[in-house]
Amino acid sequence: MRAAVLILLLAGTAHADPDNTTLFEVGLALAPPTYLAGVSLHEGSHALMAKLVGADVEELHLFPPGIDPHTNSFRFGWTYVSGLRTRGDRVAFYIAPKITDTVLLGGFAALVLTSAWPRNRYGQLALTVGATGLWIDFAKDVVLFSPNNDVSHVFSLWCMTGWRQIPARLTYAAIAGGLAYVVVQGYEKTFTTPSSATPRVMMLPVLSASF
Repeated sequence: MRAAVLILLLAGTAHADPDNTTLFEVGLALAPPTYLAGVSLHEGSHALMAKLVGADVEELHLFPPGIDPHTNSFRFGWTYVSGLRTRGDRVAFYIAPKITDTVLLGGFAALVLTSAWPRNRYGQLALTVGATGLWIDFAKDVVLFSPNNDVSHVFSLWCMTGWRQIPARLTYAAIAGGLAYVVVQGYEKTFTTPSSATPRVMMLPVLSASF
C-alpha cells in the first residue's frame, strides 16, 4: 500500500491588504493622537525657538484645549515667553511652527514622490494622516485674521496692515496649495495603489511510504 502525503507550508505569507473602508476607520482612530502630536509640535516649536533666541518660557499649555486666561479666547494650546528682545526674535518666535510644518511636509513630499514611499498601507496611512495635521496647522492661517493669530502677529511686526497683507497672504496661500497637492498625492497612493507584497509559498517534497 502506498500513501502519499503532500505538505504545503505557507511561510511568510503576507497578510491581505486592508480595504479602503478599514483604512478610513483606522484613519479616524488616528485623528485624536494626531491632534495631540500637532498641538505639541506647534507649541513646542514656539518654546524651542524662544529658547534658541535667549528668551524664557513662562507658560506652555498643550492639553486640554480651553479658554486662554490671557486672551479670554478659546485656543487648542498656548505658549507665553519673556525676553524676546528684538523684532527678529519676535518674528522667529511666531513663525516657528510654520517652519516645523514646512520642514516635516518637505520630508513627507520626499517620501511620497519617490521610491522611498513605504509598501505597508497602514504605514502609508499613518504618514498621510500626520501630514494632513501638519498641513491644516500651516494652511489655517490663510483665512484666520485674528490679531492673536501667529501670521497676523508676523504681518504686524513687518508693518503689513490692511491691503498691504494681500500679496503676502496670496503667496502664503500658494505655498499652502503646493503642500496640499503633496498631501493629496499621499492619499491617492494610500487608497488607490495596492501593496506590492505577494504571498510566498513553500512546498515541501512529497513524502511517500510503502507498507
